[in-house]
Amino acid sequence: MLKTISKNIFSNYVGIAGAIIIAFMLSPFLVHSLGDTRYGVWSVVSALTGYMALLDLGVSSAMAKYVSKFKALKDYRSLNQVLASGLVIMLSAGTILLILSPILASAVVSFFKFDGQLGESVRLLVIVGSVDIAIFVSTGILVGAFFGFQRYEIINAVNLLVAIFKAILFYLVLTNGYDLVAMGLVSLAGNIMAACALYIAIKKVEPQVDIRLSNSNRKTLRSIFNFSKFTFLSMVAMQLVYYSDAFVIGYFLSAAAITYYTIPWSLGEYTNKLTLAIAQTFVPVFSEQDATTGDKAIYSTYVTGTKFMLTVSNLLCIGMLAVGDFFVALWMGPTYAEKCSVILAIMFFTQLIKGPQLLSYSILLGTARHKLFSYFNIGFSFLNLILSIILIQRYGLVGVAVATAFTQISFYGVITPILTSRVIGSNLTAYFKDTYLRIVPSSLLLYVALMYLANSSPPDSYFSLLTQALFATTIYLVSIYWVLLNSGEREFISSRVADFIGRLNKSRA
Repeated sequence: MLKTISKNIFSNYVGIAGAIIIAFMLSPFLVHSLGDTRYGVWSVVSALTGYMALLDLGVSSAMAKYVSKFKALKDYRSLNQVLASGLVIMLSAGTILLILSPILASAVVSFFKFDGQLGESVRLLVIVGSVDIAIFVSTGILVGAFFGFQRYEIINAVNLLVAIFKAILFYLVLTNGYDLVAMGLVSLAGNIMAACALYIAIKKVEPQVDIRLSNSNRKTLRSIFNFSKFTFLSMVAMQLVYYSDAFVIGYFLSAAAITYYTIPWSLGEYTNKLTLAIAQTFVPVFSEQDATTGDKAIYSTYVTGTKFMLTVSNLLCIGMLAVGDFFVALWMGPTYAEKCSVILAIMFFTQLIKGPQLLSYSILLGTARHKLFSYFNIGFSFLNLILSIILIQRYGLVGVAVATAFTQISFYGVITPILTSRVIGSNLTAYFKDTYLRIVPSSLLLYVALMYLANSSPPDSYFSLLTQALFATTIYLVSIYWVLLNSGEREFISSRVADFIGRLNKSRA
């Protein structure tokens, strides 16, 4: 079990790390090429397409749940019915979006009072984005299927290749005088490539898969809706948290102000993706355990998984809390570091609490017991939107960040672990004692080491920052090995390292 999970986590990290590196290199170019206002517009439209992605309706998560279940039972007839029924739903949703896209485009231009050439560009960009999302959500059934088959390496390979394709073309279109609409067309082309590649891949690796609309049926459609309706609520909640801030800032402040919020937000989102990369690999695992071994096995996996989540999340979040200002100054420039400093600290403190509890959501998804989580999630997300609207008028960007921090910490730090412990019948005190409490010494050691190194010799280049980070990380990981992990987990890590060294020595010989 640990071997499969670790393989999938490694695959996710290779894919996501590659995408983050590409985004890291591309973002300063986009900001400086487009300017604060147009980059803010791009962020607004990206937020809008994020909302459009709600047309997934939670179906891709249902695909992962049921594909893993029927794969374990070797019931390919039911598996194909699930995929076909999911495709019917996604094609219907995509068609509705395409019909409504001109109306949606006009509404966006009117809401933000874009006029002239900029207004026309935004209008076309929204329509192109609608086509893009229609293809994206339809591809979601393939993504969900690969999650269910636990073939994460295929998804990550496709995503990484598409990210490279988009980055290269973004550079080319902007350096040749093209603008926002051309970037939208590049994104559309990338998602078409992804859809084709995933379809070819699934036919090759799982020949028994037969995605035909004629395989769909009403009973399977009802099963998908019964599962996905609560996942959809959580998706709405997450989109409200992730993307509503851009709309609130754009309405009450300016498009340029969105840029100063988006920079730290994007760093927080990279961190969120890295922790989510671990959590996602556990959904099919929990689904299998729920169908076979039960809650006791789920809890054991939950504790081990939380330790992995904490190790990665604390490393990234504490690192940014300690030296984030230096990083942004090197990445975007000293002006952006100064304007983003407070927002950055608030966001990464929030992520420090939220990140590890993404695993709890994986349990609720894998066991199909996520109903209450979804209700609470949507409630706290609307509260976040209300508080953002209130606080931005008095405290500006900081008010928006504080609103998000309050609601996310309350929901993920308190509500989520309580719900999960009740679902699997675990002792919440014992859980926190075996995970969160045991990582405190290592986390403090990491923070002290980073602060000491940065204050003794302020990093003025990526090399010096990376050198200090690697030194502190080494101390942190050694402490994690001896303080956080139990003997079985240490033995597993040691055996994997020994196997890797053995293969490396063999290849050299």
